[in-house]
Amino acid sequence: MKFFLTIYVCSSIVGNCFIHESTPRPQDSYYDCVRNGLSESYEILYQGKITEEDMVKFKMYPKFSCEEVIIPPAKPEVKEQPTSLSTGTILRGIFRLVTYNIN
Repeated sequence: MKFFLTIYVCSSIVGNCFIHESTPRPQDSYYDCVRNGLSESYEILYQGKITEEDMVKFKMYPKFSCEEVIIPPAKPEVKEQPTSLSTGTILRGIFRLVTYNIN
């Protein structure tokens, strides 16, 4: 199973969250998703572009989610086979349909 990690940076003053530019990103397991969500949230707030003044001023906090992704199985390869009808047979059939609809 795969999971998508999405990290949000939220403000309790403004009352909304925005998705960080580095996410969403696929993760191999739920455990990896939670572990990476915690560590990357920390890096975004404390080692990123957000200043201490802005964090305090806007009361910023991190939030993340790990959403399960269902990956469908690969489609089988289908080889195209030529039709047994000739172009002339197809055109005659279309002509008959058109002429019957006129009457």
